[in-house]
Amino acid sequence: MNRFNSLIKLSVILLWLVATFFAARWIENWRLSKSYADLLPPSAQQVLAEQENLQIDVFAIPGSAAARLVKNFLQPLIVWLDGVEINYMDMNDNIELVKQYGIQKQGEMVIHKEQQKFQLSTLSYEAFFNGLKRLSQPDNKWIVFVENLSSHSFNEHTGSVHNNGYSDWLKQLLAANYQVVILPWKPSIRLPKQTQLIVLAAPSVTLTEAQLQWLEGQAYLGRSILWLTDPRYASVQPALSLMFDVMRADAFHQGQLIIKDYPKHPVNQSFDRPIDLSEVMPFETTNQPLWLNDQDQILAATQQLENPENPDLSSRLMVVGDSDFLSNQYLDSGGNLEISYRMLDWLLEHDERVDLPSIGVSDSQVHFSANEILWFAGIMLVLIPLVLLLMAGYFWRKTK
Repeated sequence: MNRFNSLIKLSVILLWLVATFFAARWIENWRLSKSYADLLPPSAQQVLAEQENLQIDVFAIPGSAAARLVKNFLQPLIVWLDGVEINYMDMNDNIELVKQYGIQKQGEMVIHKEQQKFQLSTLSYEAFFNGLKRLSQPDNKWIVFVENLSSHSFNEHTGSVHNNGYSDWLKQLLAANYQVVILPWKPSIRLPKQTQLIVLAAPSVTLTEAQLQWLEGQAYLGRSILWLTDPRYASVQPALSLMFDVMRADAFHQGQLIIKDYPKHPVNQSFDRPIDLSEVMPFETTNQPLWLNDQDQILAATQQLENPENPDLSSRLMVVGDSDFLSNQYLDSGGNLEISYRMLDWLLEHDERVDLPSIGVSDSQVHFSANEILWFAGIMLVLIPLVLLLMAGYFWRKTK
């Protein structure tokens, strides 16, 4: 009996060691840093070293919870910022500035560099570095959102209409110094000369042959196009699907889908945050994959178009099988907002801004993929109860 008990104890110890080994192998390890400066990769240090005499206005009461969150957020950065000035401002005492910048909540920041500025409404390091690069490398490339073709609204609304709209995304883009304009679709539409990117946000009206020829003409002139679609509307856009080389799959993901692993693509370089998608549409294409699901089906893809007559007028196309992940309802979930900056910068041909340094996430959201949920459910609902049941049976037999 003693020998049997020893074998049981040895088996439990071995099982524990095996579980510890695989946990260390699969679960990302914690890395202790001696100081905040250790959190910054060399690429982040270089970007910060190029900044001089920044002024950061924080709209939060000094000593408040929001102010402490912002202080913790800025702590790894101020070590490398030469001559930075940080001002904590009570929103109630600065009503005019709150109106001027459109401040909506405690903790929002406005970062000034000489006569330029950008607004940071979320504690995102990617958004912070994106704004710094835009201050250092200003440009006049415009993004045009085409209106009157989509069921998604670009204006402020309430209720479900607000959740389905893109008004929050537009605010974030404007605050980050992107040049954005909304133009209604009409036969005589004329784009500003500075236009570099056209965004089609889930067009629900079937494009006519004239409209498609107009889009092809814009691409021929070197303007990039982003098509956000989903299973509801892709089927009514056969001509657009042909232009983007998209063949819809028979089935689509109902409900939410979390993706954490990304194929090799300039947009995905060093990106380590999850993306929260909703009712995303897989499709077949010969273009370069941007996102894949667990079955290696393509969820987003890109292609580069060359103008044989003028190589300088090349354009880029991107199609995403989900139009909801940038809506007001999902914009702040996971890394949705941050990946949108990368997508737009790539389409605007700002390749130097795509691979922004990442030094951590700004919140405590936890996102699990479908397979991870099944693993956790199996462990918690099957494996642990089974082990306890076996132990109980063993001790019951021992007492008999």
